[in-house]
Amino acid sequence: MTILIRRVLDQLTAALRVSIVALAIVMLLALTLQVAMRFFFNQALSWSEELALGCFSWVMLLAIAVGVRDAIHVRMDLLVDLLPTPLRRSLDVLVLLSVAGLGVFVAWSGVNYVVDSFGTTSAAIGYPIAFLYASAPAGGALIALYALERALLGPAPAAQPEVE
Repeated sequence: MTILIRRVLDQLTAALRVSIVALAIVMLLALTLQVAMRFFFNQALSWSEELALGCFSWVMLLAIAVGVRDAIHVRMDLLVDLLPTPLRRSLDVLVLLSVAGLGVFVAWSGVNYVVDSFGTTSAAIGYPIAFLYASAPAGGALIALYALERALLGPAPAAQPEVE
């Protein structure tokens, strides 16, 4: 069962990585086009900043979740490293459960925010603002999921580099 859970989460993480890169590229292209239009044509685009903001919101919250799975976030471990191994593992689990709780809070608060935003649209593009705000419940749920994975199953296995 653990292997199946890991496999599903590995596939989810791979899809998130592709999504993060794609959204970051769209964001950078929109901002580059905005700068070029202002510099060369003295004409600002009305939609580029909204698009970049939406992409940025999704990229950050998805990347935070992937960072939780990969354990790449900064942490202070000077004193933790001095603890005996069983106590260190218990403290890690406590921290991960706290992170999962924070993820649940972000998801829950985000759902309320999305519901409150139904019916409103963005000024320039006209997309439903709920799409922008949906990044909070999605990111929070993924943060909670990955923190629980690490707390209950241990760290995710590192991705193996492909051998050619």
